[in-house]
Amino acid sequence: MTAGAATPVDVLDSVDGWIDRQRLAEDHWDRRPALLRAPRARGHAVPFDSHEVFEGAVAASHHATADTGERVRFAVGPRLLTDPGDLLPRPEDGSFAAYDRRLGRQLGDTPFALVVRELHARHHPLWARERAFLAGLWDAIGRPQAPIGTTLCHGTCTPPRPLPSRPSHHRAATFLYVLHGRPQLRLTGPGDRHWAATAVPGDLLYWPADHEHAVHVPRSPTTTVHITVPRTPASLLNHASPHGTWGSVDTLVPQSEPPDDLPDTLPPAVAAALHHLRQEARPTPLHRRLAHEVLRQATDGGLRPAPAPTRPGYFTDDDAVRATERVLWMPAGGQRLVAACGHVTRTGLTARELGALITRLNDGEPLPVSELTPPARRLLARLAAFRAVERL
Repeated sequence: MTAGAATPVDVLDSVDGWIDRQRLAEDHWDRRPALLRAPRARGHAVPFDSHEVFEGAVAASHHATADTGERVRFAVGPRLLTDPGDLLPRPEDGSFAAYDRRLGRQLGDTPFALVVRELHARHHPLWARERAFLAGLWDAIGRPQAPIGTTLCHGTCTPPRPLPSRPSHHRAATFLYVLHGRPQLRLTGPGDRHWAATAVPGDLLYWPADHEHAVHVPRSPTTTVHITVPRTPASLLNHASPHGTWGSVDTLVPQSEPPDDLPDTLPPAVAAALHHLRQEARPTPLHRRLAHEVLRQATDGGLRPAPAPTRPGYFTDDDAVRATERVLWMPAGGQRLVAACGHVTRTGLTARELGALITRLNDGEPLPVSELTPPARRLLARLAAFRAVERL
């Protein structure tokens, strides 16, 4: 940042126990930074809980996938470690405080930084809490169509700049929620304007997409969660497909004329890809795909990927169930698709049967399982895996 006097960030105090969303929408959204100060009394809605955030970090750190190196980064001083090993949080640590004490024994006074991307993707209670909190903001400012990012930063130093990873085509506004510590924020906006703020636990800082930021972390452990909100729309049909993936690659066009001795047939891999594209682009599959994406986006709150489903539920005639999440459905290409919690399934129930069942679920009415047909029970089992219904 260039030198110059910094203006204190506007502080928006709570209104009736809630952050002042209306003032944020009218005076600050896409205009200038703000610090949303939550009420200090217990019982108010917060976007994150410290225990859930720690459990989410543990789940992300120890879920073995090919992209773990992109999702979880650990730095000791200026060095970004390729294999952090036992320096990542463990279930037995139990909390950030205990984790910090263990790292103190292992690293001494050497500063460290833990960064976890897609934090919401491995912990359903954390995902559900963040989604519920953001829903109130979307009522005021409008919900973005592109996926929202959630990134944990924890440690005693500012994380080093990561190597370039997946390119982002979306300008994004940012919310920074403080769980522990007192980070200091410096912002530079259009016209070389400068803002400064020092946040305390419970504060939610906001800055627009066209602002550069720098966060100074004191040497004491600090925990923040960044929520990035894209400000440009994304295509409804993205690369994620229930029937596979549609990747996006650059098309290379030769500058010269093609040779005359090209074969009359396509290579097998290209022919198979072309056949797949033709099949998926037919009206019926395309209708189903569109309906799948509409239902998924209508139930995930913008937080993608949603935590994976658990095992399907198992219910007996003695059980009764009720919905814990709103359930949506839509006819598509001769099928009936049902969605909850960012996941979509299909059912053999008729439109009339399905409409009656979902109406009862969304009304909060208890459903005796003994009254339900086998297709309805199978649907409830899938909704239980989505965490949308519970046994009473």
